[in-house]
Amino acid sequence: MLPFLLAATLAAAQPAPCPSDLQVTNPRIKIVRARDRAFDNNIVAVDVRNAGNRPQRQEIKQHLDLLLGKQRVGSQPIPALGPEESYEAAFRFQRPHEKKHVPQEMTFRLAFESRLRPGDDCVEANNNLTATL
Repeated sequence: MLPFLLAATLAAAQPAPCPSDLQVTNPRIKIVRARDRAFDNNIVAVDVRNAGNRPQRQEIKQHLDLLLGKQRVGSQPIPALGPEESYEAAFRFQRPHEKKHVPQEMTFRLAFESRLRPGDDCVEANNNLTATL
């Protein structure tokens, strides 16, 4: 009887798996000199991943914004993702040319246009990522 109670207690202590949980991860940047030599093209990419064990609803509408400081420099729709599925979002913008790249703080913000239902997104803290690139 004691082993059964112990097993039941441990099972209850385990967090319930998330049906769908979007995470914004792995930011990276590539800088290429623009045709107009006074500027650099900045190509910034990031992964959006469903770390949950269920797919998102197909009708869900969501997008990812890229902010430099408080200014939004790009927005991109993100498709509904299956369990453990990832989507690479990329943004391109120009900045004045610098001989030596000065890292800049960027924020990636996932936003839902659809009304969320329980289980659509478990951990909201994973929807934003700030990185210095």
